[in-house]
Amino acid sequence: MQTYYAVCLFLSVIGLLIFKWRWSRDTDINITFLFLFIPITEIGYLMRSISSNLEEALLANKIIYLGGCFLAMFITFSIMNLFQLKIPKIIGFLMTASSILMYTVVMMIGINGWFYKSVTYHVIDGDVVLRKEYGPFHTVFYIMIAIYTLIGLGLLGYSMTKRKGVVSYRTTLLLILTEIVSVISFFFGHSNDKGIELLPAAFVIFQMIFLIIMERTGMYNISITEAFAMIDKAENGFIALDIHRCFLGANLTARKFFLTLANQEVDKWFNIDKPPLSLVDGWLDEFDRIAKNRKSGTRMEEIEHVVEHHDRFYKFIINYIRDEKRVKGYQIVIVDETEERKYTNLLEKYNSDLEEEVEKKTEHIQEIQDKMVLGLAEMVEGRDFSTGGHIKRTSQGIKILMEEMLKDPECDVDRHYVKLMEKAAPMHDLGKIAVDDKILRKEGRFEPWEYEIMKTHAEKGAEMVRKVLTGVEDPEFEILAENVAHYHHERVDGSGYPHHLKGDEIPFEARIMAIADVYDALVSKRCYKDKYSFEKAFEIIEEGMGTQFDESLNKYFLAARPKLEAYYSSLDDDED
Repeated sequence: MQTYYAVCLFLSVIGLLIFKWRWSRDTDINITFLFLFIPITEIGYLMRSISSNLEEALLANKIIYLGGCFLAMFITFSIMNLFQLKIPKIIGFLMTASSILMYTVVMMIGINGWFYKSVTYHVIDGDVVLRKEYGPFHTVFYIMIAIYTLIGLGLLGYSMTKRKGVVSYRTTLLLILTEIVSVISFFFGHSNDKGIELLPAAFVIFQMIFLIIMERTGMYNISITEAFAMIDKAENGFIALDIHRCFLGANLTARKFFLTLANQEVDKWFNIDKPPLSLVDGWLDEFDRIAKNRKSGTRMEEIEHVVEHHDRFYKFIINYIRDEKRVKGYQIVIVDETEERKYTNLLEKYNSDLEEEVEKKTEHIQEIQDKMVLGLAEMVEGRDFSTGGHIKRTSQGIKILMEEMLKDPECDVDRHYVKLMEKAAPMHDLGKIAVDDKILRKEGRFEPWEYEIMKTHAEKGAEMVRKVLTGVEDPEFEILAENVAHYHHERVDGSGYPHHLKGDEIPFEARIMAIADVYDALVSKRCYKDKYSFEKAFEIIEEGMGTQFDESLNKYFLAARPKLEAYYSSLDDDED
């Protein structure tokens, strides 16, 4: 039977290599152990079949029992993960500890009689046969395997009846087949006098079944696919379909948006008959048609459609799920744009009213515009988790700094200029509204390419300020606000962005904004750093005078230090 065991080992290694090539990167650790332990167990069977004495046969048998003690547990844990079932930590600990304890007893074979009371080595017709008298722990071992099998079948039965939208019937039936093969092979496939065992072949069947399952579940594992599709899981919905437009899965946000998804079964045709989901099929046709008509070598990235549903506006973003170069399905990201639409409609209404009543309601319109600008700035800040309260703090910082400038008769600023600066300060980061959420809301430091995209907010902010204010604001304020948004990241040594301006080439208001902006960033907590002490922040800014900041502003910055520290200390007190 050595040829039989050698073939089983060869096939199990092939299964392991296929798993490594196709799925190992993002797979549940229990499935990884499953594919790893099977070839090890097959090695044990082959070693036993070619052993020349009892000691070699017992060593091989101990290797075989790696599979017996652990594979049933790995299968059970894999089923739980696949069906997104959480197991209490204490239960998982006890299951793992039981398997480890049982294998420890197995390792004592030949030393005590706990597992085998006695064992003898025989060669019958060229095949190695071990005849054993079982000890008490061998019965415990059978009970443990039976418990794992019952747990697995119970989970599959529960998932088939209660969790239809998580994994398909096809996958569930394949897992039930795995459990049945396991029971038959283990309890009814032990060796006879000719040394034939069914378990080595059963282990190869396990691998084939799990490879088939993973070929399917690899696409609709939402926790993996969604990570590449969007960052903000809490706000954006996600639906996945295969290339045949069968439903693969949806996250909780999508199900909250559209309750009809609750009745859609995995692996069944996506057949929602109520709008807006009833429109998806037509959008996919459009997407495929455009993708096919593109020039060879180019890739259709996505299409967008905005629909109104129950007084809310949803943007559907459709693109492909790809596996290397192959198209495997479709991913549909759903963004609730209701609030953005409200802001847009409000802005359009405001501009219309301004044109009609600019002469008789100048003061009232000015108040509306101020609130609008602040609202836009707060909306931008609301999208960026790392800078909460930044616009209010920097506006106050500008005020404190410029109050010291007003005290200097040689400084060419007046109260009107200070008021314009306070009003313009909230608009300095307005361009971030055009930065993708994936980058804007990233926790931690940016990759170089992400930082380059983030830096575009300066020019985009200037363009937005110009569009919002042109023709409806004082020309002096238009220029000042645009300069603040455009150039507040320039440095006097020319190493800033977006245009590498130097010294006096940088507008005066942008040089003032730069100090307030950086100071707030230093003394405030961000997702990628803790806040610095006041002393450390002042040291950093003073060291930057003449390189990053305008050195002529240093004396006002130093004079404003007590008031700045008092203001930021009061914010800490309020939080406490």
